[in-house]
Amino acid sequence: MTGYRFSWPAVLLAGIVALLLAGCGGQATQGTPISAEELTRVYLASIPTKTFTPVPTVGPTDTPTETPTQTPTVTPSPTATFTPSRTPFRVFTNTPHPSPTPPTVIVPTRVASAAEGEATWTPPPLDQALTIPDHYWFARPIPYGNTTWAARNYPYGGTNGGRLQVHHGIDLVNATGTPVLAAQDGTVYYAGEDIGSIFGPTPNFYGNVIVIQHDFVTPDTGQPVFSLYGHLAAVEVTTGQRVTQGDEIGLVGSAGVALGPHLHFEIRVGDPHDYGSTRNPELWIRPYRGYGTLAGRITDINGSPLFDVTLNVISATDPEFRRSAFSYGDRSVNPDDTFQENFVLGDLPADYYELSIRSGGTALYRDRIYVYPNRTTWLEIQLP
Repeated sequence: MTGYRFSWPAVLLAGIVALLLAGCGGQATQGTPISAEELTRVYLASIPTKTFTPVPTVGPTDTPTETPTQTPTVTPSPTATFTPSRTPFRVFTNTPHPSPTPPTVIVPTRVASAAEGEATWTPPPLDQALTIPDHYWFARPIPYGNTTWAARNYPYGGTNGGRLQVHHGIDLVNATGTPVLAAQDGTVYYAGEDIGSIFGPTPNFYGNVIVIQHDFVTPDTGQPVFSLYGHLAAVEVTTGQRVTQGDEIGLVGSAGVALGPHLHFEIRVGDPHDYGSTRNPELWIRPYRGYGTLAGRITDINGSPLFDVTLNVISATDPEFRRSAFSYGDRSVNPDDTFQENFVLGDLPADYYELSIRSGGTALYRDRIYVYPNRTTWLEIQLP
């Protein structure tokens, strides 16, 4: 089974640090910080049981699926709302388009152990009638060799088990001073403290923040797209400056409302100042080579979205590889205008997976699916 492979002591330490520090942009729902002891307990109850070792490999990432349409101005507009519908199983896939060859980068990849041997399964064929294009237009905002993936305990729309307010971005937990990179070309819309110019629910929420307006609009609604980088220790660009994907723009820190050093990363659509205009970054960031994204809707029998539901994801070829996805905590975060999802789990190695949702000792849902590489695999789940 493919996955990030870390030594066990490193995983334990990094995971605890991630939980202790990744409370970005999020206060406890009761208005008080979470104790280190509680976060450690939550982490120890949810860590995977397998030992992983990171092995970098050189290879290109996927290119964007469409040529973005340029937009020179900001046009504030209402944010999207959930409009659930009952649609058949779909796989969201990239439609080939001519595009420049991407630069060579270092990305993690799978290394099979001797016990695992060679895979013997064959991926199911894609049904082209049930596919629509992804929009993986962003690169990782942290350099490879550091933590370039989102903290799983507090994803976009998550609440860390009801302990924190609904998260409007993703956290990439790294040491103070780790470089922060522009995720795509654009113009710096704002750079500095979020006091005079407010981007969060309260002044100084992100501390030092950078917002970049990008050179394209959303593929479905034609609205401007922005990326936000919060809690920075240092800001290294100025408002109005042009930046190129991969340019260093700041340094990881813990300014504003943060429990420790990490990068809080957001995608906003329409109005850059609107805290309610976010979209899930994991539907915009290119997966690692050979990895994919799982997304979908979890609803009740009437098709209404269900909040804070835990979906267990276990590799069918390596049962010790486990992840969890969480449906969004409430309607304060938006689904993607194209996908209309209410859960996303990014950076999954292409593989067959056993999925389940349980309540107490009862299984409410169970299924086996294949996550395709370099695209989003879609899933509709309706619970009784």
